[in-house]
Amino acid sequence: MQLKRRQFLGLSAAAATLALAGFGFAEEEIFTAFDHNEIEDVWIPTHCKACAADNRCHLLVHRVNGVAVKIEGNPASPTNQGRNCAKSAAALMTLYNPYRVKSPMKRTNPEKGRGIDPKWVQITWEEAITAIAGKLKQVQGEDPRRFIFLTGHGASLNMNTEQAFAEAFGTPNVIVGGTSVGCGGSSSPINKIINGGGQARADLLYCNYFLNLGANSQQGGKGNSEEVNAFVDARIRGLKVVNVTPILSPSLAKTDEWVPIVPGTTGYFLLSMINVILNELAIYDQAYLLKRTNSPYLVGEDHLYLRNEELHEDEVRGLELGKPLLWDLADQQAKAFDDLTLQEPALDGSFALNGKSYRTAFSALKEHVRAYTPEKGAAITGIPADTVRRLAREWVEQARIGSTITLGGITYPYRPVAIISEQGSKCHVDNYMVVHAAKILALIVGAAEVPGSAKSAGIPSYRINPVDGVTTSEEFVYVPLQKNPEHISLIEHSPIPGSSTGLAWLTLADPGSYGFDYIPEVLGIWGGNPQALLGDFERVNAIMKNFPFTFAISYEFDEPTEFADIILPESSWLERYGLSSYVPRTSFTDVFQEKGNYGWAIQQPVLAKPLYNTKEGNQIILELSEALGILKGKEGVLARLNLSLGLKEDYQLDTTRTYTWEEVMELMCLAKTGGQYDLGWFKENGISAYDIYDIKNYYGYSKYPQARLPIYLEEFASHRLRLAKEFAEKNIARKPGNDFVLKQFTPLPYWEPHPEHQASQEFDLYCINYKNMQHHFACNIGNGWLMELTEAQDPYSLNIMVNAQTAAERDLKDGDTIAIESFKGGKIEGKVKTSHLIHKEVLGIAGAYGIKTANFNPAAKHGPAFGDLLKLGEELFNPLKINLDRDVKVKIRKV
Repeated sequence: MQLKRRQFLGLSAAAATLALAGFGFAEEEIFTAFDHNEIEDVWIPTHCKACAADNRCHLLVHRVNGVAVKIEGNPASPTNQGRNCAKSAAALMTLYNPYRVKSPMKRTNPEKGRGIDPKWVQITWEEAITAIAGKLKQVQGEDPRRFIFLTGHGASLNMNTEQAFAEAFGTPNVIVGGTSVGCGGSSSPINKIINGGGQARADLLYCNYFLNLGANSQQGGKGNSEEVNAFVDARIRGLKVVNVTPILSPSLAKTDEWVPIVPGTTGYFLLSMINVILNELAIYDQAYLLKRTNSPYLVGEDHLYLRNEELHEDEVRGLELGKPLLWDLADQQAKAFDDLTLQEPALDGSFALNGKSYRTAFSALKEHVRAYTPEKGAAITGIPADTVRRLAREWVEQARIGSTITLGGITYPYRPVAIISEQGSKCHVDNYMVVHAAKILALIVGAAEVPGSAKSAGIPSYRINPVDGVTTSEEFVYVPLQKNPEHISLIEHSPIPGSSTGLAWLTLADPGSYGFDYIPEVLGIWGGNPQALLGDFERVNAIMKNFPFTFAISYEFDEPTEFADIILPESSWLERYGLSSYVPRTSFTDVFQEKGNYGWAIQQPVLAKPLYNTKEGNQIILELSEALGILKGKEGVLARLNLSLGLKEDYQLDTTRTYTWEEVMELMCLAKTGGQYDLGWFKENGISAYDIYDIKNYYGYSKYPQARLPIYLEEFASHRLRLAKEFAEKNIARKPGNDFVLKQFTPLPYWEPHPEHQASQEFDLYCINYKNMQHHFACNIGNGWLMELTEAQDPYSLNIMVNAQTAAERDLKDGDTIAIESFKGGKIEGKVKTSHLIHKEVLGIAGAYGIKTANFNPAAKHGPAFGDLLKLGEELFNPLKINLDRDVKVKIRKV
C-alpha cells in the first residue's frame, strides 16, 4: 500500500516537525510502506555524513513500517559513544527533503545564470547517461584534458571513485570545489612533519592548557561527538582554555580567557610570543630541542645546512647532498648529525669553519624573532604587550619542562600544553607561516607528540629523510617545473605538490594566459561547491557558464548544479553504501581500550529502496564508466579501484566484468577484515572493532624515537634557489609575480601585512566568516529542520554580528539594515545583531547562507551571503598551499 503524507506525519513526534517547517510535498503519495497487516520496527546501523568530520560518528536509524522516523547515536561506537549532534538528528529531513533532485533532469532554458530557472524536465536514466557519454567520448577522442571534474566533500565518501574515473578517462583535472581553500588542508603538510598526520588535535586526556587559534572544533564540522565529549571531560577536569580569535562563537565561549585579535595578524602574535620566550625569559626544553629537533643543525648565510662531503640522494630536494653537521662542544669540531662520536652538540651559537660563519638553526630562530616585539605588535594585532608577555610566561610554566609521565610502561616528557591553529587563523595568504609558527611555539617547550600536547588526529606516521634525519612529507618533495602546465590548477608551476586546486578558478577564466595549450569543454560536477567558499560569484558563474556542456551528479539544486545541462540524481547519504575506519583522534581513552582502538564502520541505505528515482554517486560512476568503455581492463576504473581501495587477491575486483556498488562494498568489507566479515554482517552489526594499537603507537615520541622534528624548514631554502633558477630558465612568470611565490619559501616563518591590511582608510572594518554548529561550510543548508533551528534559536547566523560598542558609535541597533562594501568591490546587505563577543573592528557573518538558486530550499535564501564580498586574485592565494585569504576589509552604511 502507499503511505500518505498525513499517515507519515503521525508516525513520530520528530516527523511531525515536517509540518511545522512549512514544507509541502510535490506528490500526495511518496512514501511506500509495509502493509498494515505487517509490522516492521528495526534499528539500522550506519555512519554519519552530515559534515566533514571524516565519517567518525556512528548512528542507529529507527525504521517503522518502511519509514525512517528517528536517528540516534550508536552506543557500541567508541568514538561518539551513543551521542549525536543536531546535524545527524535532523538528517531525516535530508532523506525526506522535498527539494531534492528526484530523477534525471535536462535543462530546457539555454540561458544560464545565478537564480535563472533552468526549467528542468525529467528524462530517463538511459537518456541521461547516453547524452553525457556522447559528449565525454567526443572530448576524450580530441584531448581528454578538456574534461574538468569538480568534486568535494559531498562526493565518493573517501572511496576514490572520482579519481579512478578521471585517471581512466585520461584527464589530470580533478579539482576540489571550495573546501580546499578554506579547510584543514592548508595545515596538513606542517601537521604531517610535526605530528605525523594531516590533522592535529589536543591530547585532551592529559592537556592542562589549551591555546586555541580559531579552532571551532566543538561547534564546526570537525566537532564530532568524540571531540566534544573529550573537551567537556577535560573542562570538568580543569583544562584551561585561552582563545585568541576575533570572535567568540558559542563553542569558543567555553573558555577561560578570550584575547581579541585583529584578523590576519596571528602570525605576528605567535612570533612575538616566541621572541619573549627565547630572548626575554630564556626558558625552553634544551634536551628535547637537541635530541628531537633540527635545532642544533648548522646553517650558513645562504640559509642552507652545512653538510659533509659524503653524498647521498636526497629525494625531498632532488639533489645529491651530504649529511648536515652539528657543532660538538666537546671536540670543538663539526660532525654529522648521526655521528656516533658526537658528545655535546651545541644548541646555540655561531661557529667559524673554513673562513665562513655558521650558526645553529636555533640561533637563527632566536635572531629572526627579535624583530617581533610585543610593543610593535600591539599596534598590529590589537593585543597589549603585557598580555603577550603574560601568555608567554603561562605557556612555559604550564609546559612543565623537565616533568615526565609513565604510560603503558613508557616514560614520556609530560608537556600538558597544546596549541591548535585552524580556519580562523590560517585562512590567509600566510597560512603556512601561521601553522609553522604555532608548531615552533610547541617545539621550543617540547610539546609535540607527547602526553598532553597537540598530536596527530589518529596514529602518527612519519616520513623521515635518511639524509638529514628530519621528518618530511610527500608534499615537500621538489618537482621540476613544466613550461606548459597540464593540470588546470597549475600544479606544474609549483615546485611542491602540496598545492590545492583553488587556482583553477583563476586559470579557467583565461587558460592561455597561464600557458595552457588546451581549452576545457566539459565540466562534471560531483559534490563540489566553489561558490559557497570561494565566493566571487560573478567570476565563478561566468566560468561555469562558458563550458559548452556541463553535467552534475547531485542530490540537490545547489549553485553549481544550476549551471548543469543534465543532472544525474544522487541518493541522500542515508541511501548510500560506504566503509570508514576509525582510530582515537583526541586521546587514548579507556573507552577505546574497552571497545577497540581500531575498526571499520558501515554506511548503508536505511530504506529498503531509494525514495526516488536516484542512485548512489559511486554507482553512477560505474555505469558512466561502462558507457564510456573505461570500466574494465588493466587501466580501467575497476583496476584503479583495486589499488586505491586496497582490494587484493581473493577480494579484488575482476576487471573483465561489471559490478554494482553494493557488490564492490561486499568485497571491500571482506578485504578490510581479512575475510572475517562480509557486507551482510556489517549491515546487521554496523561496527567491527579491534584492539591493535597501544600507547607506544599512539604518540610519535615513542613510535619514532629517532625522528627529528623541524623548527627550521631547510628544504624551503633549497627549493627557493632551484625555483628561481627554473623560473628564469623556462621563462615562467607566475601571477602576481615570481617574487611573491619565492618569498614563501623561507625556512622560518615571518609576518607582513596582508592585502586587506593595506586597504584604503575608508574601509575601516574587517568582515570575517565563521562556522556554526548546524551548518558546516555549505553542508545541510537545504535541510529544513536545521534552517528552522537556525531561525528559531540562533539570533546571529542569519544576521551580521556587530560589536555593541561599535554599533553604538555608529548609531546602529539590532534589526537595522546595513550595506557592506568590501575593498575589492563586493557588496551585500543584512540586518545587525549586536554582541560584546566580537572584536570592535570586526563584523561576523556565519556559514554560506543567502543562496539564490532557483530550485533550492527557499529558506536558505535568508541571511547575508558572505561569498558576495569576496573577489579572487592571485595575490589572495597562498602559492604553497592554495588557501584563499577570506577576511576582507569593508565599509558600512545604514540603509
